[in-house]
Amino acid sequence: MQTPVLVLFLILGVLSATSVAADDSIAALERSPGDMSVEERVQMIQATNTYNDCVYKQATDNINSDADIRRIADNALRSCQPRLESLQRLIGSWKFPEYFAKGYAHTVRDRAARNILPELATRK
Repeated sequence: MQTPVLVLFLILGVLSATSVAADDSIAALERSPGDMSVEERVQMIQATNTYNDCVYKQATDNINSDADIRRIADNALRSCQPRLESLQRLIGSWKFPEYFAKGYAHTVRDRAARNILPELATRK
């Protein structure tokens, strides 16, 4: 009766050790955002600017498409989403953690939304 319990503990021990080793190997493959090179920063900023330019152009080009500037901004953000996803993939391709790529993309989108609304309000 003790043998099945011992076998169970052995299996659980091996599984947890395998899990820890897998987590360590994944972490070893990821880079810290603090290790970003100047070239990577430049590419990231260029991709960010491309996204911001897209949102601005889409929103201002379609300013008369709706009376509500929030819907105009939402449509611009939605139409430029592929550029934001491209930025996120770019950061991920450099082996930075997924949370960093997603977090940065989310911050860029929020900032674009906050910046476009006053612009649309002034133009409208």
